[in-house]
Amino acid sequence: MTPNQGYFDRAETIIWETGVRLESIRSMEFVADGSVVIVYEIDGSVDALRRCLENAPEKVVDYAVARDADPVVIQIRFYPDETLTQLLSVQRSFGVSVRFPIRYVRQDPASVEIVEVGPRTELNSRIRETRKLSSVYIEHVHPYHPSTPRWFAQLTDRQQEVLRTAVRTGYYRVPRETTHEDLAAELDCCASTVGQHLRRIEAELVASILPTGSSTGAT
Repeated sequence: MTPNQGYFDRAETIIWETGVRLESIRSMEFVADGSVVIVYEIDGSVDALRRCLENAPEKVVDYAVARDADPVVIQIRFYPDETLTQLLSVQRSFGVSVRFPIRYVRQDPASVEIVEVGPRTELNSRIRETRKLSSVYIEHVHPYHPSTPRWFAQLTDRQQEVLRTAVRTGYYRVPRETTHEDLAAELDCCASTVGQHLRRIEAELVASILPTGSSTGAT
């Protein structure tokens, strides 16, 4: 999803100017006074971000930083712009749920990757309303099975296929029973593509199962 104006909220453009990059959104909560509480993963100077937030008291209600987390996590409560308010309103409608984290795939213009779960008719209605405010590219659609572990369901169809093939052919056995070249022959692609898929899959799975703050013992 990419907003028509190039950003979800004006505050993003100010944050970009500090050199801080928004990596993902871990959670989002709505407050009765119209503000929103969002937990971001960021990459960049926390001090620069602090100065940026403190210079906008009319917009930012409060914030908290978890410096010991990797990546750094910041919780911000702020009043969203009209466009973001409209998008958030759409995202709360139609009986569709969002699977966090929401990942930023690009900034300036801002673009995020969202996984949504719900009945097909409601999803179609939600996408149609979202397209009034932003461009939407649908990467893949597949049936949702509640019994499927969340970490596996969040992989793309191709990633699931690669992982199943790697497990079936013994790639993760000790000692390893297959190579990237063997998997490439099975999956009809090149070995470098297999390696790229596996690295992304492993990064996704590790991030999903590792508790936040596990490296420091913090909650």
